[in-house]
Amino acid sequence: MQLADGTTIKNPTEYEEILARTLSELRECPAIVVHRGALVVEPDAVGENGMSAAELAAEAMEVFALLPELEGVVVDPAISESAPRFRRISGHWRGTEEFADLGGEFRLPQFHAALFESAPPLAWEGTPDDEREFLAQFREIDGHPHAGTGVITSVRVEPNRTPLEIWVWDARIGALQMDLDYLGYLSALALTKGTFGWQYLFTDANLAGDDFHHTANSLRSMLRFFPELFPQHDYTALQERLEARL
Repeated sequence: MQLADGTTIKNPTEYEEILARTLSELRECPAIVVHRGALVVEPDAVGENGMSAAELAAEAMEVFALLPELEGVVVDPAISESAPRFRRISGHWRGTEEFADLGGEFRLPQFHAALFESAPPLAWEGTPDDEREFLAQFREIDGHPHAGTGVITSVRVEPNRTPLEIWVWDARIGALQMDLDYLGYLSALALTKGTFGWQYLFTDANLAGDDFHHTANSLRSMLRFFPELFPQHDYTALQERLEARL
């Protein structure tokens, strides 16, 4: 797979192709302006002799064994074999003119690298100890650094649990578990293009509440316009999810 900057990835994984195509679809859509977009490949994965996703994962897992905070954490083999070899892929975009209600952002680090990072600073001085311990298990895998919504998605590094849980955090309501594993998250993000609020379609949140007024409008706009803008994708299941939460 050759990227726009000329970088070559040998034997691309399904999810590398899906995410690279997602960024291309946004950039090529005349109704959308991508304000910021980046796709940076891990240096060890570049070229004919680049390491496979499984090889990069194996190196990471060796280091896991040396870190007390990751003791007992199990990464699903499917992730190790398929996680994109992108150091970062990100996009911040808005719709134009009649599509001005559309907007979104995503910023995905390489999965195994994200596990080595510190937990995002979600606790405050009044946070109970049990919740503080729970939040300390979070590792950020997606967020909105440019839009500044304060919403982030994390994988929970809980020992001896597979698949690892995915949680979305919103300062207004706290953490909600998503009905997705990591690879499912990548597939859903590719479908939604990171539209603001899409993660709540995969939680038990009631989107009819006042806290989710803007989120519900964002999702309605996505499902009104995306079938026209991206006809190669099927949005029926997302429409059903939205209706079930309103």
